[in-house]
Amino acid sequence: MTEKPSVVGRKSAHSTNISFTEPIVIRGGSGTTTRFELLLQYVRRSGGDRLAPKFLYWKKKTGSFRAGYPVEFTLTHEEAEHLRNVLAQGLKIADLSSDGNFLVIPLDNVASTNLGGRDPAMVGQALASLLTSQDVLGSISADPRGIEVLHRLELAVRLTELESAAAKLESNLNEGVVSEEAYQAWCKNHGWAFGNTYTTTDSVREIALGDKVDILLNSVTSGLRDIIELKRPDMEVLSYDKTHKNWYWSSDASKAIGQCHRYLDALHEAAGNGLRDHPELVAYHPSATIVLGRSNTWEEEKIRALHGLNFRLHSIRIMTYDHLLAQARNFLKQLDKNAYKAGK
Repeated sequence: MTEKPSVVGRKSAHSTNISFTEPIVIRGGSGTTTRFELLLQYVRRSGGDRLAPKFLYWKKKTGSFRAGYPVEFTLTHEEAEHLRNVLAQGLKIADLSSDGNFLVIPLDNVASTNLGGRDPAMVGQALASLLTSQDVLGSISADPRGIEVLHRLELAVRLTELESAAAKLESNLNEGVVSEEAYQAWCKNHGWAFGNTYTTTDSVREIALGDKVDILLNSVTSGLRDIIELKRPDMEVLSYDKTHKNWYWSSDASKAIGQCHRYLDALHEAAGNGLRDHPELVAYHPSATIVLGRSNTWEEEKIRALHGLNFRLHSIRIMTYDHLLAQARNFLKQLDKNAYKAGK
């Protein structure tokens, strides 16, 4: 049996008084000897459109289909439910008295609605147009549950946007993208990935003459700025000393730490009371996060070593791009839980 359609296309026949849908298969397939289709026809009347469903019975013969007239035709329970749903959709469309494409949503069970193979972007555009209507927004706001509906919609849209961003970061890493510029653009647009203690990133990057940081993040609690320094994901984070049997910062990581040390001094000095040309940007005892290298193949010992070395630094920490991705995924998981609670 075919899947219940949610989208029905309707077009005019040669006669201007009749329009119809494409045939909807109720029974059919390679494993059956019979085929049963339903054609929804709409006859225009002065009092409104009338639904006139046309049933088509086909029977296989020598590898092809031939029309016939059954003496008796019995539907299964599932097929009967399918027919009921198709007829219910057809009656709803008849009330619209116009041709086109329609998305039929059962309001008592929205979770069961599918797009019937329709392009999700097209459906999204249709819903966006609907929600920009002042009449629709006014009706939603007037309903006691309207604010809750809009809040759920906002959560769903935000979650979809962030999931797409996380997928893009993961795709870049899996495809071997190593350009600092690519990750700088991503991090600038998605400062939330560094934790919900930050709000937005600043367009300003030059903190002192000759010193330009990759990203300045705005703390949601204090409004003070912290530094994000991005290096390539193909750089090494840690090296191993076989003689003393311990991990230590690689050359790439050590250089990045020294660079951030200078940046932190310059930012604290220049922006303690606000940057000269941007007094709204204040940084008092700022911290720096360095994103460098990959850790997706690390064993637990190396992960613990990074944690220990970070713990002994002051106001500077190093994380890998895999840690950044995991942090973003965890944030999405928490947001998804909130969206689920809101929808209950």
